[in-house]
Amino acid sequence: MQKPFVTALLLAATLGLAACDSEPQDKLDAAKESLSDAAESVQDAAKETQAAAEQKLEQMSEQTPTSEEVIEAANDAAAEAADNTEQALGDAADATEEAAGDTKSKLDTAAENVKNSAKELQQDAKDAASKLKEESKNLAAEAKEKYNEATKAE
Repeated sequence: MQKPFVTALLLAATLGLAACDSEPQDKLDAAKESLSDAAESVQDAAKETQAAAEQKLEQMSEQTPTSEEVIEAANDAAAEAADNTEQALGDAADATEEAAGDTKSKLDTAAENVKNSAKELQQDAKDAASKLKEESKNLAAEAKEKYNEATKAE
């Protein structure tokens, strides 16, 4: 913005000086030359401004992701989250199946232990009943013998 103003000021000053010259042809030539120089300066300034604008636009476009890049990044993040969720669900399902298998195995073992304990208790009860029966027979036999001895002596 400053270059075009300076260029225009320079052009005006050159034209002013050219107007004070003594010969009209020299004035005209000097004015044409000044005008030509001013036009070149304006063109150079426009090119520099355009180059600066293009550079700034390029910097901004490099720094700012496009909509497509943002969508792609969001899709990638969503896909990764879905994969992580699927993996976590798979791990949880595996852990649940393993826990269920362990629990079933422990329950089967506990049921077998209960069966064995019940059989042992049943056998112990039978053994105790047999022993009690045997002792009862022995006591009954002793009691008969004592009764017989007691009744014989009378």
